[in-house]
Amino acid sequence: MSKDWYYVVEGNSVGPVGHEEFQSLLKTGTIRSDTLVWQDGMEDWLPYGRASGAAAEMPPQKPAQHGEDPARADANTFLGALKDGFARYVDFKTRSNRPQFWWFVLWTFILSLAASAVDAAIGFGDSGPVGLLATIAVGIPMIAVSVRRMHDIGRTGWWVLIQIVPLIGFIVLVVFGCTKGEERANQWGAPPRR
Repeated sequence: MSKDWYYVVEGNSVGPVGHEEFQSLLKTGTIRSDTLVWQDGMEDWLPYGRASGAAAEMPPQKPAQHGEDPARADANTFLGALKDGFARYVDFKTRSNRPQFWWFVLWTFILSLAASAVDAAIGFGDSGPVGLLATIAVGIPMIAVSVRRMHDIGRTGWWVLIQIVPLIGFIVLVVFGCTKGEERANQWGAPPRR
């Protein structure tokens, strides 16, 4: 029976990985207690922390610092902002900087255009079931990233409700979205990575 490991990264299975390489992945934090793993003899994929003998092999985890930036390391990139927006889709308590916000706005715009095109192609005009599903899929993450953006400039997240005011609300939100974030920690945490 092989003792090689397989693990999942962003939905893709990686492996086989030998014991020494697996230990090095543990030390670097690539494999954590919540990473899905599998090896011969296991019935199904399990989080590494629940796999037999895993607790003894897990390196001690650094405790999270209060106010530490929870965003992905690549959250300031085009693709990273999409991943970060959906990974933190119910995070209304921290901060997001300008690139994280504007890249996610661009993704939302692209997804809505694509959904409208698909609806038009299948005969529903520019609003139909695909557009509705796209709106549902990106609605809460867009609100969350907007609230985090308000937090980054030192404002309460309730400011996103100003968009209810026709035209003026939209202009105010664009100005707030373009405003440079506070460079020091505020009540919503440490400044995001720039």
